[in-house]
Amino acid sequence: MTNHDDQELKKALGTPKFYIDTPGKIDGEQYYWFPNQGNSMTDHTARSIPGGSLVLGRLLSINSISDVPLHRPMVFIIDFKGEQYCLLKSPCAIKTPEENTGTEMLCLHSYNPSPGFNDLWVPFHYIKYMFIVERVRRPDGTEFVPEP
Repeated sequence: MTNHDDQELKKALGTPKFYIDTPGKIDGEQYYWFPNQGNSMTDHTARSIPGGSLVLGRLLSINSISDVPLHRPMVFIIDFKGEQYCLLKSPCAIKTPEENTGTEMLCLHSYNPSPGFNDLWVPFHYIKYMFIVERVRRPDGTEFVPEP
């Protein structure tokens, strides 16, 4: 990342609220802890990420929508008309311009199968940053590593 890119990332993430010592990180990679709110990623299986959890995300540098790893929990920072949104979802499908209206689209999936947790198709150009979830710390203090 360039210095400008690093400044933009810091601006998007805001001031850190706390620091957590985290062993096992890869040198040269950028990691951030994100709090999870809500139950969109809860399906009562071992992969569930319940509200109140912290997820450790590793910043991904993606050159193309085809480089996005599918079916892995990820944190997305989306900029839509000047508003910024931070979502924890699992990308599950890609639409290329030939299949759509000329805009690449990424489908973001919630684990929760209940009504109201439908897949969300997001134009790829709205996605400002992506972080692959490397570790989850549940509210009870237990941790797990999401399986690919």
